[in-house]
Amino acid sequence: MADEMDGVDLFNLHATIEKKLREQFPKFKLVEFYRSEEERKPPTLNELPALFLEMDFEINLDGDSGSEQLPLIARVEARVIDSFERQNSKINIRSLAAQVPYYIFKNKRFHAYNGSIAVGPASLDALTQDHFYPSLKSYEVWRVDFSIPILVGENIWKQIGETPIPVYSYTPDVGIGHEQDYQEVEL
Repeated sequence: MADEMDGVDLFNLHATIEKKLREQFPKFKLVEFYRSEEERKPPTLNELPALFLEMDFEINLDGDSGSEQLPLIARVEARVIDSFERQNSKINIRSLAAQVPYYIFKNKRFHAYNGSIAVGPASLDALTQDHFYPSLKSYEVWRVDFSIPILVGENIWKQIGETPIPVYSYTPDVGIGHEQDYQEVEL
């Protein structure tokens, strides 16, 4: 039978990634997904260092579990941003940028705290200096790319109802009329 994992709620996935990175890296003064166009103006010095996140998807037909859920690879771009104006800015940004993939490498998963999100293990794709984000051209920017396999949609194999509890009894105290003689199997 296919894995009975529920499909991922994308709002919950985004919130979980953002929350875990914010908790792990209190040094970031700003951690957020998808800055709106109005907010895309460069961050102020008070908001630095910052971590800007974006997510795209890729179809993953090799991840088809037979559950009629859409298998996707969530591709996350995490941009670590800091000012040129800080002392040792080149070394500081590289150090901070390397800590993000180290955390992902070490922890692998972004499970929600309430258990309502189940995803595959994250894999690192790149850690590079990012020169191609036009509004941040006057900042130090490093990009961490990582991927997470997810399933979207309802699982047709999801069990509905009550899970039976295995019981046992000894002969001749078995069958109808001996229900009170049965004991639960301890697992």
